[in-house]
Amino acid sequence: MSTADDDWVDVAEEFCSPEEWVVLVGDEGSMSAVFFGRAAASISAGVASPIPVVGPAAVRSGGLELLSSGDTAGPAPISIAGPGDAIAASRGRVLLSAPWSRYYVLDPSAGERHALPLPRRATSHDAAIACDAGGRYWVVRASRGYFEIYASSTGKWSEVPSAMASGVVPGSAASFAGCVFWKLAASGGVLALDVASGTAREIAPPPRCSDDTAAVWQLGVAAGHLCAAVRTDDGIELHGLGPGPAWELLHGTRVVAAADGVDLRPLRFESDTDEVLLRMGERVVALDVVEGTAREARLGGAVLPVEDEKIVPWCRASSTLLL
Repeated sequence: MSTADDDWVDVAEEFCSPEEWVVLVGDEGSMSAVFFGRAAASISAGVASPIPVVGPAAVRSGGLELLSSGDTAGPAPISIAGPGDAIAASRGRVLLSAPWSRYYVLDPSAGERHALPLPRRATSHDAAIACDAGGRYWVVRASRGYFEIYASSTGKWSEVPSAMASGVVPGSAASFAGCVFWKLAASGGVLALDVASGTAREIAPPPRCSDDTAAVWQLGVAAGHLCAAVRTDDGIELHGLGPGPAWELLHGTRVVAAADGVDLRPLRFESDTDEVLLRMGERVVALDVVEGTAREARLGGAVLPVEDEKIVPWCRASSTLLL
């Protein structure tokens, strides 16, 4: 149903001023934080108990290593105030969704926010953000029978008809190389939407992830690739897409928790390194699948949401993820 601007009622409160932001310090070449709702947790070195991981070297020697993430010092988490929940992120910008289809694009490291104009439609199945190295960004809403795309260069929304838009899995989007990628519920494949042209295409799922399997996997970006993190019987595999439509196994790492009864699930991830984001019970861990090291999110008393799709990774890196 189309809704005119005059029909909207804006009940959103103002966000905090830039002075109220607490900005993370540390590496810009890896994930820095995870957002859930209005809270955030820093991914840092402060883990009291080690994370059981078997890295590549340990696999060759047949041993088991308990890899601690380091000392107890770590950066302070980001503080967010105001309406709306974090629903997606790309290249250091975070997309927040507020009541009445209000959207805000935030840059926590700069303490900046931008309120988007209202889209034409009142409802949306899912939303995502894509950014390029030049600072431009696009916000995409997937709904029944169409995509709505907001371009920061024009400040306007456009509408692209698509029969596949209603089939995306909410909370599964990853942005890379000018496209937004979603998992598809019916086919088990991947939808790629070019944000500049509005064209969409379907890609086959990664190995082990067809619709007739019970594989647990998630899309993300790592070390300059659009990737899929796939849970195996004893750990995690990282598959990269391209340069064509085929998936290639990049790395695999055994995580002991996967064999010890801990519920291990990949989350959406974005990193300039080889880190993927995992949920291990009530812990959120950034795992480097090449080095076999891990860093745990410092929750600071916050409670993790039950739904994995409400956990959004934040990465400021831009050196490798070039469009």
